Amino acid sequence: MKEIVCDRLSKDYKGKNTIRALDSVSLSVSKGEFFGFLGPNGAGKTTLVRILVTLLKASSGYAWIGGYDVDREEEKVREIIGYAGQDSERSAYFRLTVRENLLYFAHALRGIPRGIAKERIEYIASAIGFDSKLDRHFIALSGGEKQTVIVIRAIIHNPEVCFLDEPSKSLDPVTARRVRSFLKDYARENGITICLTTHNMLEVEEVCDRIAFINRGKLAFTGTPIEFKKQAVMKEIIEISTSRLEDSVEYRLLKVHGVSNIVYHNNVTRLYCEDAFNILPEILRVMKEAGFKAPVRIAEPSLEDAFAFFVNGGRE
Repeated sequence: MKEIVCDRLSKDYKGKNTIRALDSVSLSVSKGEFFGFLGPNGAGKTTLVRILVTLLKASSGYAWIGGYDVDREEEKVREIIGYAGQDSERSAYFRLTVRENLLYFAHALRGIPRGIAKERIEYIASAIGFDSKLDRHFIALSGGEKQTVIVIRAIIHNPEVCFLDEPSKSLDPVTARRVRSFLKDYARENGITICLTTHNMLEVEEVCDRIAFINRGKLAFTGTPIEFKKQAVMKEIIEISTSRLEDSVEYRLLKVHGVSNIVYHNNVTRLYCEDAFNILPEILRVMKEAGFKAPVRIAEPSLEDAFAFFVNGGRE
């Protein structure tokens, strides 16, 4: 069953020069899927999400959430979704505690019985290690803690579909991992479809069943994270465990037949080549002659490599 359907959605921002932020995007998300929207900054991801949560009108095309038209049945759509946007903390009450904020949203705004709302707040907060913060005032929380509250608020009423716009961007790695693990389990236990936008490739690999890659407003790919990596026809990679090569060593390695480029990335040196297995002995010979010692391995292309491939239109 399709929970979300987009049919040729487009969005133009009109001004002195009209900007097409979204260009005829068509896709569908099945019920219960954990679906990710990927793309560079300004690609159109947030524009698409804001249309789906009824905060923005599309210029053309159609979209349905749970069978409801997002343009003509806004109220019905809002009843069945949850949303944590990049600026959602502005909609919280700064002088209320975390518990009071969540209880007001769940009970007063979403109609969840008070007792059930209290139990759900305790359960979710405990599961992600946030129960000690429940009685702190929202204004006293850090940016990451405020973001955690907004994520909890987005799912506390067990919506059919929950949209999370970069939910872990302000979270420390430990909290982000805990929140991701909880969201995946909670969504499956309660039949919630979750759509998130993110630049965190680890997040994508850990939780997403499928992804859509959007670039310059256009849909460039839909499929699983594994399919995403496979579809990006990239060169093979040899990694040298050093943050930087001496100029003379870099020059000699670039002269090796089959090596097309050298990139410094995350404290390692990456050699992009045509046939890593056959080139490796020559790489080791050059390093030995230069008196340079460092661990070397053939690396599997990552989601970040695939991301860069699609952003650059298939170019290294």
